[in-house]
Amino acid sequence: MREWIKTAYIGLHYDLHLGAKDRNVGAGASFKEILREISKVKPDFIQYDCKGHPGYAGYSTKVGAPAPGLVRDALKVWKRVSKTLHIPLFVHYSGLMDRAAIAKHPEWAQVNASGKKAEFTICMNSGYLNKLLIPQLLEIIDLYDIDGFWMDGENWVWRPG
Repeated sequence: MREWIKTAYIGLHYDLHLGAKDRNVGAGASFKEILREISKVKPDFIQYDCKGHPGYAGYSTKVGAPAPGLVRDALKVWKRVSKTLHIPLFVHYSGLMDRAAIAKHPEWAQVNASGKKAEFTICMNSGYLNKLLIPQLLEIIDLYDIDGFWMDGENWVWRPG
């Protein structure tokens, strides 16, 4: 599987960053339509948004917070498309930005030098890594047999603790 990277030229990234107010999430995820459109582009890999900065997942997670408006598991459809086209599937995952996790666990929020808690930035020294991030990544691997993750935003939100 790793040999594909030597000749890879183009990938397709589908970015959502689902929020609490998004409705009918996944309703339009048609295998035929996605396959048709991806086939036109002929990418070397595809990437689907699995959990964006607001913290809501676009699949029925048992570990994290599924998008309140989730009606269909589009990630399952994208995995089927990737298998059909014999190309890798990666998922976008916002690791250190998670507004939903902080709403549920305020103690996971990053705290600045003035003692103010962040609204959506996670503290690396909190329970977040072992209680949500790692278990959710393992859940995604187990459920969808994905080929990799793109961890979004870590380089520009991380602060020394």
